[in-house]
Amino acid sequence: MSKSTVEIKKASISGNIIKQREFITFILLIVVLAVSLVSSKNFADINYILKATSRYMEYGIIALIMTFIIIAGQIDLSVASCMTCVATITAVTFRAGIPMGLALVFGLASGFVLGLINGSLVVYANLPPLIVTIGTMALYRGISQIFIGDKSISKFPDWFNNIEKLPLLKFGNTLVPVTLVFFIILAVFSFLLLHRTGLGRNIFAIGTNKTAAIFSGVNTRKIILLLFAFSSFLAGIAGILMMSRLLVARFDMALGGELEIITMVLLGGTNINGGKGSILGTFLAVFIIIILKTGLMVASVKAQDQMFIMGALLLLSIIIPNIIAIINEKRLNKVKT
Repeated sequence: MSKSTVEIKKASISGNIIKQREFITFILLIVVLAVSLVSSKNFADINYILKATSRYMEYGIIALIMTFIIIAGQIDLSVASCMTCVATITAVTFRAGIPMGLALVFGLASGFVLGLINGSLVVYANLPPLIVTIGTMALYRGISQIFIGDKSISKFPDWFNNIEKLPLLKFGNTLVPVTLVFFIILAVFSFLLLHRTGLGRNIFAIGTNKTAAIFSGVNTRKIILLLFAFSSFLAGIAGILMMSRLLVARFDMALGGELEIITMVLLGGTNINGGKGSILGTFLAVFIIIILKTGLMVASVKAQDQMFIMGALLLLSIIIPNIIAIINEKRLNKVKT
């Protein structure tokens, strides 16, 4: 084996290590956690961290399905509004005298329908997903406001309130939130589905080259339609969990949540143009956002400043991978010459 070949292989291996966004995301998680520990001793308390996770797990749940959608070259900006709309429909149905169990079924079914509307407009009307979901983002939140106005709906059954605090998993005095357990189970399932099945390979194929996927026999319309449907369905579950945690349904629930959800996905290494991404990266990024947001709250950072930081983080999560890719390409070209 020639020296040049060895050098190219070394550069390629090095580049692959650098390109492993999961590794970069993991390092960033360690850094954020270390800084948080220095700023507040509360982060050394496992109960404090678990309590902090419960405030953001709803977004983490949606971030998992959003990873599928972005890898497929799509986008769904209506997820936060779907959370609110499903929660509102459930609350209004319950207030009308329907038992809470049936109201939950009706609410989740409506969430699936909202996703089918998004997917149908994208697949059959050939409209850009960005335009479609910007429109439905306003539409679905508007529906919520029409139903309950500026008021709120509360006084739900005791069994429904604070579902996250059910003693499903407990270690000594440490209670693991139900939402965190659900998130971890869903993350494992999503990982296997995306990275170990034919469906997952088809999703990557659609995001890489949709035309080529069609000629390869992939039913792109069906897959994209189902992705949007399950996106809104999971958003509905997240909305109901948020309603249970807050003990109230309002039209402005989860306002701006789509920014945090997409930041989680992109920070985890998913390419905004589609074709690349991983559930592990998103999983790690969810906890980065949780620790970062909790640290900002401990530091009494204003809400508008937090929004600025999240926006900057979103931009960096897009810019940094492109810079790394350019550096690696130049290194390989230099070795070859």
